[in-house]
Amino acid sequence: MSHGGADKCEPNLIPLLDLVLQLVMFFMVCANFVMEQINESIQLPAAEVARPLDPNATNIIFLNVNEKGEVLLSALDAVGKENTLYNKVQVQNYMKRRFDEDIRKNGGDKTRPPKSLLIIRADKRTPFEKVYDIMKACQLAGYQNCQLRAIRA
Repeated sequence: MSHGGADKCEPNLIPLLDLVLQLVMFFMVCANFVMEQINESIQLPAAEVARPLDPNATNIIFLNVNEKGEVLLSALDAVGKENTLYNKVQVQNYMKRRFDEDIRKNGGDKTRPPKSLLIIRADKRTPFEKVYDIMKACQLAGYQNCQLRAIRA
């Protein structure tokens, strides 16, 4: 029996296309999540010793501070506007609620504080007193691991 080349075998590309589509959607969701944490209106100060974020860090909390010293939260309210904390009392109350939620997620053991990393992204025009007040409020709420972000000069 001779087949003469009339039957051609073509590969099925549908599973490969499904995989590529899933990867594209995954990266789009990841990029969108990261952009929610970072406010583009914040202009970070330049520093010679700026270090990149530790890739092993888990449970990172970003606080974006504008030039007025207001904390811009990434979570949106019911009308779709950004939530803003205007003073250190509001920051301390918000961070205390976050700290209590973190403890509940870790089984409710208050002897082992959560290993959260708090990153403050303060605008370069923000007075240092305002940044210090925010750092102090976070410390009073229970967070001990705090970093300031800057860009490499």
